[in-house]
Amino acid sequence: MNLNNLKPAWQQFRLVNSMTAIDTAEILLLIDRAEDASVNKFHQYFINAIVFAVITICCQAG
Repeated sequence: MNLNNLKPAWQQFRLVNSMTAIDTAEILLLIDRAEDASVNKFHQYFINAIVFAVITICCQAG
């Protein structure tokens, strides 16, 4: 049996077991922050689209 085949599995096992436990409140806080960031990005894209449309309409050669 070649032990080199087990090396990636052993490294993953050590990595998973070395991670610290995360409290559920911390997880919920991270999810809440991610939702707030996505809302801000939506507003940013919306404002950029409106500005782009206004500039496009104002700068048309005609």
